[in-house]
Amino acid sequence: MGRTLHFRFDSFDNYFCLMFDDRPREPTAVWQDDVYEYRFHLIRGLRTGEIKGFSNDGGDLARDYERLMELLAEHPVPGQYDVPDLGLTDATLSEIITAIYERYVAGRAQEPVYPIVSDVVPTLQVADRPADEPAD
Repeated sequence: MGRTLHFRFDSFDNYFCLMFDDRPREPTAVWQDDVYEYRFHLIRGLRTGEIKGFSNDGGDLARDYERLMELLAEHPVPGQYDVPDLGLTDATLSEIITAIYERYVAGRAQEPVYPIVSDVVPTLQVADRPADEPAD
């Protein structure tokens, strides 16, 4: 079995975060690395520099998915991981991100959908008499 990752997804921003469950509690930061064109980040411990997780902080998985898969193919992150929240065991990072994309992004409308008004709504009627005149 691989190391276990805790998964979180924000559907408003198409943002995911994967953090190791067994990591010691220490401050972490997104490792700025242009290898992934800022579409994907390694999260490292500030004291040790060890990888503590992964995210697409500041990205949008709906928009970035295809290019992100190309970048991970060019620069793979080694290892296999378990993500119980997604029902995955011994999965590569590319497989995990694909599962996130398929479950939370694919097939979902990417643009806001507004209701279509099919009935004609009458315009506001203006009285043809002064306000102080009694109605008939």
